[in-house]
Amino acid sequence: KGQAYFNQGLRQLHGFWYYEAERSFRAILANDDKCLMAYWGLSQANYENEKRAKAFIDKAAELLKNEDLKIQPHEKAYVQAEIDYHDEKKVKDISKRRKNFIRAYEDIIINYPHDLEAKALLVCRRWQFTRKGIPISSHIGLDAILKQIFVKKPNHPAHHYAIHLWDDRRHEEALDSAAKLGKTAPEIAHMWHMPGHIYSKAKRYHDAVWHQQASARIDHAHMQRWFLLPDQIHNYAHNNEWLSRNFLNLGKVSASIDMAKSLLSNPRHPDLNNQDKKKSSARYGRRALINSLEKAELWHEALQTADSACLMPLTKPEQDLSRLRLIAVAQHNLNKRDQLIKTISIIDSHHIVIKDEQKKAMKKAREKATKENKNKESLKVAEKKAHDQHQKKIKAFANTLIELRGYLAAMDGDFKTAKGALSQRPSKQSPMIYQLAYGDHEKAAETARKQIEKKNKEALPLAKAIYVLHKAKNDDPAWRTGFEELRTFSSDIELTSPVFKRLGPIARELSYPDDWRQPHTPATDVADRPTLDSLGPLHWTPPTAPTFNLPDQHNKYISLTKYHGKPMILVFYLGAGCLHCTEQLTAMADRYSDFKKAGLPILAISTDDVPNLKKSQTNYKKGEIPFPIISDSRKDIFKKYTSHDDFENKPLHGTFVIDKTGRILWSDISADPFMDLDFLIKESSRLLKLHQ
Repeated sequence: KGQAYFNQGLRQLHGFWYYEAERSFRAILANDDKCLMAYWGLSQANYENEKRAKAFIDKAAELLKNEDLKIQPHEKAYVQAEIDYHDEKKVKDISKRRKNFIRAYEDIIINYPHDLEAKALLVCRRWQFTRKGIPISSHIGLDAILKQIFVKKPNHPAHHYAIHLWDDRRHEEALDSAAKLGKTAPEIAHMWHMPGHIYSKAKRYHDAVWHQQASARIDHAHMQRWFLLPDQIHNYAHNNEWLSRNFLNLGKVSASIDMAKSLLSNPRHPDLNNQDKKKSSARYGRRALINSLEKAELWHEALQTADSACLMPLTKPEQDLSRLRLIAVAQHNLNKRDQLIKTISIIDSHHIVIKDEQKKAMKKAREKATKENKNKESLKVAEKKAHDQHQKKIKAFANTLIELRGYLAAMDGDFKTAKGALSQRPSKQSPMIYQLAYGDHEKAAETARKQIEKKNKEALPLAKAIYVLHKAKNDDPAWRTGFEELRTFSSDIELTSPVFKRLGPIARELSYPDDWRQPHTPATDVADRPTLDSLGPLHWTPPTAPTFNLPDQHNKYISLTKYHGKPMILVFYLGAGCLHCTEQLTAMADRYSDFKKAGLPILAISTDDVPNLKKSQTNYKKGEIPFPIISDSRKDIFKKYTSHDDFENKPLHGTFVIDKTGRILWSDISADPFMDLDFLIKESSRLLKLHQ
């Protein structure tokens, strides 16, 4: 059984599924707390958490001191390599430790040439170390090691490393691995995601979209089983944002927008998913939605969406700039001149404030440096640092204002100013559209022709280029060639979407049928694929809350079904003896009127038995706690809601938002109780609107 867990953990390591890999190796320790290789696995599973990885391998180092411990030299070599890698006392320079680590694995391979895992892990770390300043000297050399693995095990998950190895070097070298990777570890979403890298670079967007959908669906199914929030999953938002873009490349405009909105509808969390987190659903979703609406020229929908819960205004002006710009571009294209002027004024006011903040910051830095008797050079450095901290934001606002004032000039018939603005600040949407509108037909034709010649198999840019070249220079045969090219990957194009709809007359001119799309011919170099629906839902779907029926302090039973028809907050706490829990319950009791106003009754579940529930009431000094407290002393419901550490056999704090149909919209499970009640109320209200 221990070997099975180890093999499972190793496969999860190969898929960068570190959270689950740790669970696998911890399962071994639950039965054998002296298993050195389990500690090795735990250290590997925390590659991205240096402190935690070192803590695990230090335990292995302690066990190695036991002379009676039985360990094979082969296994000891793995453990010693990991110990040395984290031993900064022995070798302080991390670069040297990384190089020594590679040599240690080379020695394992030399001494045990049939060890395929050592070869796979060597290639993995060699690639990972490129991000740590140690470039790969020979891609061919590492690929040769991988080929040795695949000769023995054609479906080894090391295909993952082949994709990473060739992704930014020569992507076509990894097409075979892209076809095989998913089935080497079908339960790991990342192993379905990675082929999308290769297929996207190969402009095989149908294949890329299939794999990115598979990744999303497997992730969503896993979240439902374990009550995980989307942004707890490695690379989740990155995959789905890219999927939104690739849907757009195929002309599946609605699917692209739906995926972007899905990201924005995901539960937010202060530590996981918010606009300040670069790789979060919130950040990626906002970018994807604005990108899709603008590129697809859905101006009415853009204005509606920009004023909705999905794309709400943000408090930081620099974060809200893209939304304001979308509004302004839509207003220009819908000929709403007065509204455009107002939007430009709002953006300009933010620009002025940020420039003023820069001046104040520079003045403050100068005064501080002067007070500290810094020399003239140090004063300049401090001043420049304060200047640079604001300059990127200032430039973004300045460039946007140039673009938008150019649109306004065009609406007023001043095409000279409009052309100048366009050349100074090219439109993100498509310069050739505006070049055509401003009467610059030669420039528009040149831009369109270049777009057609790219042959990048992206439906929207190509469709725009065909339209523009047909209008600007009808005798240029390139627009006909472009349309022929578009038809070769047109199977999923939405003909009713504005950019494609205006190709209708051109299609008729070419004697194409009204539905000029052609069916997709699947590639022949891909493996058999499961049906997508069998893998899970395409979008995040709130899981069903487990039912319960538990006694309160009066031995009166309260069930979850009692709350059906209305949303609620469900709190798991560790009994009256937990100081942090008492703080959470007290804070919630003090704010109960705010929860009630938001339509969010609270129910608390305690680890205390029924007689001891009264202690929680006693701990509250302001009368009776205004919400029920029930007992789960056996911790059965704690476990059902995953508010329990099965390896430590300890309950965990849990806070859940459950909607009126009994679905879990939001959760926080941790060693500490969730205390940001303002966030909890606000996010609950947002999610309840979006997931009605």
